[in-house]
Amino acid sequence: MTSIFGPLTRRSALAGLLAGALAVASPALAQETVSGAGGLAPPSNGSFLVPIIQKRGLDKKYGLDFDIKLYPNPGILYSDFASGRTTHIFGALFSGANFYTRGMPVQLLFTISTANHAFVSNKADITKPADLKGKTVAATTSSGFYGMASFFLKQNDLDPRKNINVVDAAPAAVQTMLLADRADAGLLFDPALSSTLIKGFHLVGDMNASIREALGMKSDAPVWYLGAFAHKAWIDANPDKVQATLKMWQEAADFYNTNPEEADKIISEFAKVPVEALQESRKMKITTFVVVPAIEQKDNLDALFKGFKEAGFLNAVPDAGVYYTWPKK
Repeated sequence: MTSIFGPLTRRSALAGLLAGALAVASPALAQETVSGAGGLAPPSNGSFLVPIIQKRGLDKKYGLDFDIKLYPNPGILYSDFASGRTTHIFGALFSGANFYTRGMPVQLLFTISTANHAFVSNKADITKPADLKGKTVAATTSSGFYGMASFFLKQNDLDPRKNINVVDAAPAAVQTMLLADRADAGLLFDPALSSTLIKGFHLVGDMNASIREALGMKSDAPVWYLGAFAHKAWIDANPDKVQATLKMWQEAADFYNTNPEEADKIISEFAKVPVEALQESRKMKITTFVVVPAIEQKDNLDALFKGFKEAGFLNAVPDAGVYYTWPKK
């Protein structure tokens, strides 16, 4: 059985994007007069702290004008960043590493949230990864985290080209296929993951635990996914904005973690996600928001980049230059 997705195709597409973008990124960047932040729109949980920042006026508190543009499609988000239309974005940290290893002056600033992806099923005979052999699995293969999901499958002797049928589908379509019993299992991320779990589905194995073990990480090491990265030219020109942006996101994450009821209400209204799903995510610790300088998590991030490289989603593990060195307090 075969997957309709091939890592080489994804790499080639990104290479083509970068080839055209590298030549124009600097001029576009120079013309930018506002902060130019970009991020993914709901239902991506990468947007969950945005309404908290806006509702509590955290940008103004730290002297910023948080003019974030939320994109419905990750491809457009990264394309606009590559061409310099945005100065810094909040997305998959491995994507920032990918830009860097392909020659774009980009640096990782800070983490935002840990990986919240998992394979789920409502089949009683599919409870562990080995049970997926010979089954049909719906997944969004264009998702940044699919690289780590592929690594997870590989560690469990599962190969989309040989013994598992991976069907590419948009996130909403994955959910639809599962509910319509058109797939034996599916790869989901929050909030779709939590929404599906409260409908009687269960996790298939523990992806994060398997990844930690395979990459030699500590058993409690965070498996990072979303974070902030920026064009180095913008970082160098705006050190105060960079520092303020970190503080703004740290306070938003702190509010999320210490005021669950109010935070979930704000997020539910903004992202149109049931409060029950957000509560389930908290209970199962699926989505964890922790905002710390990326360089402080260098060991864990380097390990994860190694996994992405082994899965064919990174052409190289980036050197230390990919990390922004924060000024000493």
